Amino acid sequence: MKKVEIYKRVKGPMDNYEDWYYLQADEESFFSVLHEWSHVSPNLKTNTGSKQYTIEDFLASSDVHTGAQAAVREKMRSR
Repeated sequence: MKKVEIYKRVKGPMDNYEDWYYLQADEESFFSVLHEWSHVSPNLKTNTGSKQYTIEDFLASSDVHTGAQAAVREKMRSR
């Protein structure tokens, strides 16, 4: 599976909230989006994880960053 980073979001007082978005393609050119995150609170509590979406679900989702959605739209237009 090919995985290409298409968007990265870093925020927080010490850049301690990071989100990465990847466009993935399998051998049959089926595309999906992988969202990975690592968030560390001021009291050092950690929340890390990942979630995979179909392109359609990702673009319709309200729980992802709109900049990442724009990056996916742009990347899919250039294909």
